[in-house]
Amino acid sequence: MRDTMKTGQKLKAGCDCAICGTRERRIVSLVGRGFQKLTTVICTGCGLVHSHPIPSPEELQRFYADDYRKAYKGTHKPKLKHVYRYAPGAYQRVAQLAALVGPQQRRFLDIGSGSGEILYMARKAGFEVAGVEPNTGYADYTREELGLPVQNCNYEQADLPREHFDILNLNHVLEHLPDPLASLRFLNTLLRPQGILCVAVPDISQASHAPWTRFHYAHIHNFSHETLKAMVLKAGFEILPESSSSTTLIARKTGAAFCDMPRPIPANYEMLWKTLTAEHAGVAHVTGKRGIVRLLGKLYRYPRDHLMGRLMGSPRRILDKVHARMCETYGTLMTFVIAAV
Repeated sequence: MRDTMKTGQKLKAGCDCAICGTRERRIVSLVGRGFQKLTTVICTGCGLVHSHPIPSPEELQRFYADDYRKAYKGTHKPKLKHVYRYAPGAYQRVAQLAALVGPQQRRFLDIGSGSGEILYMARKAGFEVAGVEPNTGYADYTREELGLPVQNCNYEQADLPREHFDILNLNHVLEHLPDPLASLRFLNTLLRPQGILCVAVPDISQASHAPWTRFHYAHIHNFSHETLKAMVLKAGFEILPESSSSTTLIARKTGAAFCDMPRPIPANYEMLWKTLTAEHAGVAHVTGKRGIVRLLGKLYRYPRDHLMGRLMGSPRRILDKVHARMCETYGTLMTFVIAAV
């Protein structure tokens, strides 16, 4: 069946779109990262992009427990260069979230905690932290190297009390989930009233990757600002626009009933279809300003990150040094939570 498919072809999905209720999809790509066969479709009612078919929960559990980090990072455990690279952003994320809660709101949950930079910075800010990480190597690493309380499983299997957490961080996780709306609604129940959700995903509308690396097996869903916003709203949250941008949204739990009303966004579909299927997109990516800037940034950052990671020698030392440097630079951004402990 797949051999007869063509880009641009329309087909009927097996279920309604979680955002707009439409069943019509259009094939946007037949190639995944590494030139592997992967069919990716776009919903013609709202522009939600996803793999077709959606992998089964059993397939995904096996993939994330053992293969994902090795396939996409080339390692079973975090490398020092990655810790150094992600540490400043982790500090900034925690500082941003800390500014939105009061001194009594101290419970911080990170779903898909990865190599632990965000959890580590949250603990240094005085939060009571908990993490969930499905990859065995990364979960072992964060427990053994950083002393973080991380459960090695997916969020459905984790021991997580309802209405317990004040902040829930979901950093580049939602795109990996087979039913993101159901996941957001479940995670809503873990937050206390007025709890804060931070969700960040890649922005498919930016097309920052070359067409031949844009889609891959690990990213089941691909969001733009409009589709991510619609899904978060349908999961019982109100978005805090002053704290949000593009596909990094910060939202507050409303306590209202979940909304199942369809949210069609046809203009978003039209915009994304043109962006993702533009002629000469591959050449433009390589020779355009965005592609050149991206390449030059990598040529500078990657050797620097490798060297600094090796010089500092351990993940704790890297994170402590970055934390101290960021505190010195940004002053009292993260001190009010500590003062309340």
